Amino acid sequence: MQVLKKSSLKVILFLFFSTTIGAQEFYFAGAGAALELDNNLIGANARLFYGINETFCFGPEISFFPYQDTEDGYEENIIDLNINAHYIYEVSHKLGIYPLSGINYTIEKMRLIEDNNESETENEFGINYGFGLHYIVNNFYVFAEFKGVVGQLSGEFITAGAVFYLDKPNKKSKEEH
Repeated sequence: MQVLKKSSLKVILFLFFSTTIGAQEFYFAGAGAALELDNNLIGANARLFYGINETFCFGPEISFFPYQDTEDGYEENIIDLNINAHYIYEVSHKLGIYPLSGINYTIEKMRLIEDNNESETENEFGINYGFGLHYIVNNFYVFAEFKGVVGQLSGEFITAGAVFYLDKPNKKSKEEH
């Protein structure tokens, strides 16, 4: 059994390094609008991602939904902190689709509209799942994503925005991406 574990680890390391050696690494940042689907809250999203190669990237992102009216005289505020990973499948030289997975930490606050001084706060970890697509326009991407969160504070979100390179990959990698 120990030999099987060591062999499996070697295969995983080989596959990981074989996809990253010689690949163009890059950083990119983006922002967009976010929609929380349970209560139709509108917010903003910001992200900073690291691309190991043309197909795999990961990084932190934050979505902020300021206090907004929900039902029964309450207002809700959400801060959604995530670390997500994308594995990009290129459909064409400009269009890519990707599954999304990661971890989440959500902070939700609820308060009565008539009594803004008292609020109830919940904080929980969760697991992210979802999918997205991006389209290359000149030197940036436009993207749209669906993300679900599984956990004590489950939720579903749609985000759309733009992503810009902070350090541009070489021309060959950009054309392939």
